[in-house]
Amino acid sequence: MTVKNSPTSPPNFPNIKAITFDADDTLWDFQSAMKAALESTLQQLRLIVPNAASDQLTIQKMIDIREHVARELGEGVVSNEEIRYVALVRTLEHVGAPSEAYAEKLLRFYTEARFAHTRPYPDVESALKVLESRYRIGIVSNGNSYPERCGLPDTFHFTIFAHDYGFHKPDRRIFELALSKTDCRPHEVLHVGDSLENDVLGAQNCGLHTVWLNRESVRNDTDIVPELEVPDLSALLECL
Repeated sequence: MTVKNSPTSPPNFPNIKAITFDADDTLWDFQSAMKAALESTLQQLRLIVPNAASDQLTIQKMIDIREHVARELGEGVVSNEEIRYVALVRTLEHVGAPSEAYAEKLLRFYTEARFAHTRPYPDVESALKVLESRYRIGIVSNGNSYPERCGLPDTFHFTIFAHDYGFHKPDRRIFELALSKTDCRPHEVLHVGDSLENDVLGAQNCGLHTVWLNRESVRNDTDIVPELEVPDLSALLECL
């Protein structure tokens, strides 16, 4: 597929000393894990609240409620656990059974289910093993998918989660924080992620090199131009 604003040839990254990665939908398929966890949680909710409203509740409605709560509370400002908890409170209210106790139970159920379904993409483990032997590598994420619970324990030199600091990608402060963890200058760090706005533009605004990991071959209809676009981490290895 032709991609607008895609780099015409692979750049050379001769001075890279560190590589930072987005996590969700870059290293593992978060969307699939999240939807599978929501499906299980919905089944659990229907057991707790057996009524017509819960029977009519859909996964998309649960997603919509969560997104509304995230906008209200501030994505990256409060923890993702808090956003999900409030969303479950609102979901229970939606089906006519408001209960903080039920929300806490469902949150625990959802969290365990999501991590149980979260595993690295097939190309990730072998590629990271090579990269961590050559570079200092870390995670810079707006999410809460901790690598030790997602099949990648003892892999990264550091992890940065937005909710721990009160600002999130594309805010340049989170990339400045990453620089402090690497003890590198901006041109010595490469950031890899699936979001053109959060990862590519955010990292570029801090002077980092950028790679757009485009697993689904989506069209870039923005004015954001990554230095390199790859379909997976195996392709990234070939360019380093």
